[in-house]
Amino acid sequence: MSKLEQLSDRFLRVGRHPFKICMKSNKNDEKQTNFDDPDVNDTQTCCCCRSDSPMYAKLWPLIFFFSALTDFPMPLPKGKKPGQHRDWGWVPVLIVTGILVFVYYGYLHSIVLVLLRQLDRQAQAIGYLVPFNVMFIFLLISYGRIVSQTPGHPNPITTKNRTNDSSINIDEIENLKSSQQKPESILGDPKWCEACQIWKPDRTHHCKVCDACVLRMDHHCPWVNGCVGVSNYRYYIQFLCYVSLLGSFTFSTSLAAFIEFHGLSTFDNVALAIVIISGIITFMIGTFTMSHIWLVLLNRTTIENSQFQSWNKAKKSGDAKNRLIEVFTETGKNVFNQGCWENWIEVMGSNKLLWFLPLSSKENTKKDGVHYGYDENVLQEYKNEDASRRRMPLKNDKKPN
Repeated sequence: MSKLEQLSDRFLRVGRHPFKICMKSNKNDEKQTNFDDPDVNDTQTCCCCRSDSPMYAKLWPLIFFFSALTDFPMPLPKGKKPGQHRDWGWVPVLIVTGILVFVYYGYLHSIVLVLLRQLDRQAQAIGYLVPFNVMFIFLLISYGRIVSQTPGHPNPITTKNRTNDSSINIDEIENLKSSQQKPESILGDPKWCEACQIWKPDRTHHCKVCDACVLRMDHHCPWVNGCVGVSNYRYYIQFLCYVSLLGSFTFSTSLAAFIEFHGLSTFDNVALAIVIISGIITFMIGTFTMSHIWLVLLNRTTIENSQFQSWNKAKKSGDAKNRLIEVFTETGKNVFNQGCWENWIEVMGSNKLLWFLPLSSKENTKKDGVHYGYDENVLQEYKNEDASRRRMPLKNDKKPN
């Protein structure tokens, strides 16, 4: 493992949400681990309330709103089909839009105009106004991109020929599998998605919220009403960066003005609210942004990092049950880690100008979500290991030695 990977194992905890301590699986299979494939369905107990209980279903609108506020993917209640919640999906987007509108209005009206009109600090006001507007415009464009851009799917997602009926004939499933061409895979045989009824390429996961398979799925983000995947990950990184930059700029300049001109004796309560909100954004979103940049440099998705951290913790405590996980070798090396520079180029592209501009590029449109760069030496080490140790054992399997 590289020094950056070793450092990340100690401090990088993206994907391990603190609210997971309130979640408990209702599976009784002793072979099930907390680092198994997240695509596997499971009834769960959330804060002493089972996800298949009538009370959980009645409280689902409030639970979903809590899920959006905390960015924690709460399990769907029994009887609710995946994707049905999407009518509520625009609520978090409207909340984000409302916060942005308030910050824009409050900063201009209660900070910049006060400097310009009451204090006659024209140069200072312009110095605040121009960078703020430039970053705000880029933030809006990147947010619009991430919300409107699909994350990327293995095949066109259609619902006409799909069925989630568990009683479907096994022969029909096998015929369906044989009729589809398997995608190229360097990790072994591709997995079959029972929900979408398609073969999943490497690094693809099924999102139970969107009810679709997502190529190089990073995570489902309620704040953008969708998933972050291979096609919109660059916009997501840009959005986080511009939010962090705008927040830190707004916080530092408004706080400096507050201190210089005696706070509420000059400015109103709206200006104070801008200082507080921008400060929260700076420290919370800024930390989150640095974590995601770190993941880009390591070429890990949030899902992969979460699985690795859980597996690595279980391995150190002796609870890994001789199991291995996809993408990583037994020594903890990432197959897709090509080095920081190549990892960054794979996500952000080779055009350095487009690292900062949320505009579409030819490189981005050419990403098929199937082929990725990899380290040949690590891949060879990966292939030399026992592939059966990466498969979730069945109940009738013998316990591994």
